[in-house]
Amino acid sequence: MAKKATKETKKSTAKVEKKTSTKKASTKKVSTKKEKAGIDNSIDRSLMTFTPYPELNDMRLEQIRFMIDDQKLDAMIVTHMPTVRYLTKFSGSNGALLITPDDLHFFTDDRYEESVKTDLYDLPNMTVHITRDVWQYMVDAKILAKIKNLGFESDRIAYTEAVDIRNVIRPVKFKPAPKEVEPFTMPKAPVELDHIKAACKIAESVYETMKKKVKVGMTEIELQSELIYEARKQGSEGEPFNPIVLAGERTSMPHGRPSHRKIKKGDLILLDFGTMVEGFGCDITRVFCIGKPTKEQISVYKTVYEAKQKAIDNLRPGINGKILDEYARKHIEKAGYGDNFKHSLGHGIGVAAHEMPFITFRKEENVPVGVVLAIEPGIYFEGKWGIRLEDNVHVTFDGAVPFTNAPAELPVVK
Repeated sequence: MAKKATKETKKSTAKVEKKTSTKKASTKKVSTKKEKAGIDNSIDRSLMTFTPYPELNDMRLEQIRFMIDDQKLDAMIVTHMPTVRYLTKFSGSNGALLITPDDLHFFTDDRYEESVKTDLYDLPNMTVHITRDVWQYMVDAKILAKIKNLGFESDRIAYTEAVDIRNVIRPVKFKPAPKEVEPFTMPKAPVELDHIKAACKIAESVYETMKKKVKVGMTEIELQSELIYEARKQGSEGEPFNPIVLAGERTSMPHGRPSHRKIKKGDLILLDFGTMVEGFGCDITRVFCIGKPTKEQISVYKTVYEAKQKAIDNLRPGINGKILDEYARKHIEKAGYGDNFKHSLGHGIGVAAHEMPFITFRKEENVPVGVVLAIEPGIYFEGKWGIRLEDNVHVTFDGAVPFTNAPAELPVVK
């Protein structure tokens, strides 16, 4: 690809720069005054005072800038791609965002030189840089000239990588940020919710189609292929994760991989999959039976469904995830299957299949208003069969609003 010194986007607020250019965008500054943003500088992780609105992305950047100031940093570099996407709309595989009190610098390589001109949010005072070596580029272009303390996502950059980066950017101090950036992306804006709801609608339709397409003699991999094809046909732009398609005794593996095992009469079929719309995905799990299920399977399905509903019915902003997990877990324990619920209750969803917050008995973390959760209790009998149900819900001030609804009774396909 031919190299040029400087390329301008058609946006009024961003420029694309190549290797040696250091010219900044001459646009208005983003205010970081707390009075204008209406943000509490304490940055409560539960985000209990937050109401989603269309300008949510501006608010996310404001919150990060408050964190930068609060932690005595001069700037923050975001490299976790789902978070980069939330903040910039960039959907490529290689990107980083440098956030300073007044400016934004976005870095990607020349594979995306053309697409970044139109595919990024119109962010005030953002300069786009095209480079294959972000860290050396920042040094050579003197972008770090006024930065003494640069924060990074400590849970996203390995120690050895951080050491290498420190050696490149010296004398700038490369410091792990005590507070994560991810919590600021948990609440979803209305347009983001629309994308997730659209993905959920496709997923539920795909599930109904799979019940019609499944045949005795098909392999799990064949059914998985049909599922992926049908999802794309119905409008999904991709898969948030590799779909889990299991049959019979293999449904006892919470995260088993599809195999060449053939589907037989009497098998339970477990489908755990998602679809994507405009980069936002969903994550649902459904179980149905080929032929007549046993009484125990019918009963266990009912228990799992009730456990899921118990959690959803008790969902409210600020609830501790550990307590929410207990609502479902205790219901399963009361039914006599406590040892058969082997994993956490749920997680957030958005541009990544698994996002904060994580709803688990292992960790105490409040659920913020505005997030979309996947709630997925399950009961598994090793080497025999298992049942998991997973629905997606939006947490509002009035409680949980379901985006998907698993059947209340075990579906049967004849």
